[in-house]
Amino acid sequence: MIRGLRGRWLGRVAGCAVWLGLQAWGCSDVTPETPASMTRVRTDRSYLRDEHGRYMYFQGVNTSGSTKVPFVDPQQGTFTYVERPFPLDRARYEFSRMRKLGFNAIRLLVMWEGLEPKVRGEYDEDYLSYLREVVKIAGEFGIFVLMDMHQDMFSRHLTVRYNEDPTAGLSDPSQAAPGSLQHSLLSLVPPYTAEVKGDGAPKWVIKACMPEKDLDSPNWGIPRIASGMDEHRGELITLYKKLSGDDGTGSAEVPEWVQYLMDNLPPAFPPNQSTDMLPFTNWGVAAALSIDVERSFACLLAGDKAFPGLEVDGVNIKDYLQEAYAAAWAKVAERVADLPNVMGYDIMNEPEGNFLILAAEAAAIQLNAPGAAHDFILDRYKDDPETGEMLFNVIMALRLLPPDTEPETLRLWGLDKLDLMNIVSLNYGFDRNHLTPFYDRVGKAIVDKDPKAVIFIEPSMSASNLLGSVPGGMWDQSMVRPPSLPHVAFAPHNYADIYPFIGFNQQPRQLTVEEIRYRDYSPAITASRSLAEHSLGNAPVVFGEFGTYFNFNGIEQSKADGYAVSSHVLDNYYEAFDGMFQSRILWCHSPDNDYTYGDWWNHEDFSIVDPQGNLRSELAWARPFPRALAGKPVRMHFWSDYHFFDPDKGKQAPRREFELVYASKESDAPTEISIPEVQYPDGFYVWVDDGTCYYDHGAHVLYHYPQNDAPEATYTIRILPPLPHQPNDGWRYFFKGDEVVTR
Repeated sequence: MIRGLRGRWLGRVAGCAVWLGLQAWGCSDVTPETPASMTRVRTDRSYLRDEHGRYMYFQGVNTSGSTKVPFVDPQQGTFTYVERPFPLDRARYEFSRMRKLGFNAIRLLVMWEGLEPKVRGEYDEDYLSYLREVVKIAGEFGIFVLMDMHQDMFSRHLTVRYNEDPTAGLSDPSQAAPGSLQHSLLSLVPPYTAEVKGDGAPKWVIKACMPEKDLDSPNWGIPRIASGMDEHRGELITLYKKLSGDDGTGSAEVPEWVQYLMDNLPPAFPPNQSTDMLPFTNWGVAAALSIDVERSFACLLAGDKAFPGLEVDGVNIKDYLQEAYAAAWAKVAERVADLPNVMGYDIMNEPEGNFLILAAEAAAIQLNAPGAAHDFILDRYKDDPETGEMLFNVIMALRLLPPDTEPETLRLWGLDKLDLMNIVSLNYGFDRNHLTPFYDRVGKAIVDKDPKAVIFIEPSMSASNLLGSVPGGMWDQSMVRPPSLPHVAFAPHNYADIYPFIGFNQQPRQLTVEEIRYRDYSPAITASRSLAEHSLGNAPVVFGEFGTYFNFNGIEQSKADGYAVSSHVLDNYYEAFDGMFQSRILWCHSPDNDYTYGDWWNHEDFSIVDPQGNLRSELAWARPFPRALAGKPVRMHFWSDYHFFDPDKGKQAPRREFELVYASKESDAPTEISIPEVQYPDGFYVWVDDGTCYYDHGAHVLYHYPQNDAPEATYTIRILPPLPHQPNDGWRYFFKGDEVVTR
């Protein structure tokens, strides 16, 4: 019997046999009730489950990249994070669209500076209320929210400026082509038009960590590496002539770009009036090479060891900051604890655990490196001591090291209270010895306000990452599960094919589709999540971030190519995640994206929404996905338009085929599968080997009620769109909009 029915909810048709016209299915005890309500999730071994007993999986998106940048009123000297990621009057539109596209979760960026903007212990109630409303509205659309206290490079008050067009003053710009050393060097001199900066901690935290800094100096953000050169221009020119000339006579001609560099150096100022950060396009490199960034993280996470003499109000810097951080999180948890769609709390985004540069600086001070360097250089140039002296002066003018080890000099450089051996030791076992206790402390503050909280933890960007150590490797001392927390999940990040360069002011990466199409991201993803099994008690895993640029080959070329490279990168990710039944949250959704400035933070352009509000690469990431499973997952795949099909004789490629297999039901609540309309504009067929299905077109969810309750039972659901010249046999349902045909 084939029967066509209309209506948003098929359950509105009375009686199961009438509903399906399939009395032979023996479904008299099944009625398509209102779908199961949203509940808080909990951990169960390596799974996340809801209060109905279903296995929960998350296909989400971070919102948003622009949250890292507050709205600033320069006239009033005020700022706010309210309406980041979007105004409340736009929230329902955004969440409705996310639901339609198959997302069932967001990772909501929360800024410490937004919570506690000016003074420790004083909170922005408007921001807290705004966060609650965003979470509440997301719940109206069936979207879970992972609260994420976000930071990169610790704080937006750690910033370094650069010149986006450094060749504008040259008669021949080809002297300093983008990507060249000359281009990078010229980017360090005025006029400064952009900056590389962090986000996260408030200004008062930076002042506590680095009390010697003058954060209000007009020089703040000028590259410190260039700030001492002004007084040595003549020596620089002389050295260039001497070291570049073939005969060593100092007669070499000075190129225009060198002269331009010398003529435009910023005026000299004391080293405490800016940071030591460099404007690397890869902000991760900027963080890894910055003593100021490392000092900040050392203060927060290990201040009692690294800076035992640094106190605020009689309290060591670590306890002073950790108590504040935990209290800020408790305020957030208190506001949202009653909402059923809170997925959990991601305590800190990508904490920095690399202290190699800080350790090297501390060792250099102990060994009186400036004096040793002076003696070494003069010995090398003993036949030309004048050149040797100039070379030493120029090296010291880079301000990589303090010029001497006098107490006042070290104070001015912020290096007077550090403990060398403890700083060196931070680079071994940092996550276990310092990050785990931090997570435990902050997590307990959250659980005190929200007893159902699932605490999500991330590994640090540590020295072991840089050295290629893997969990269980010779040099590894892994992070362990925080002992006081009842529900813990692991939230690693993974980025492929976006960060090959380390220079300043770099152009977008050049990539072709053929380079990307056949790459398998599974090994890297497996390695990223392996810590969960290795030392976190087999905790559930949700990838908190992954994604790709949308400006490969330059934004105009990328648009002209239909974002083809980005689409293939994303498809590689999702096929790997699907094969692992892995929850994932894409970076990112920034509805205020800009073609020039990207997501408004460091020119990064990851947003799946373009400046006109159009979607980018949606056929790669808007995929069918099981939101909730009534039984344990077995396998799953979806073949998007970007999938490579090796053709078989007489068979048409099953484009946009989704197949799900799961085992023996453990809940009476239905399995829920998100169905993005963009993949099936002409409707879709459903093959199912057991139970009954119905489709809520308004919610874009396919519900499956399995019937066979045997322990060894498995259920297979297959979905295909109508394909040209390809008959479909054996299907049970065809859904299109609010119409259904059953067979």
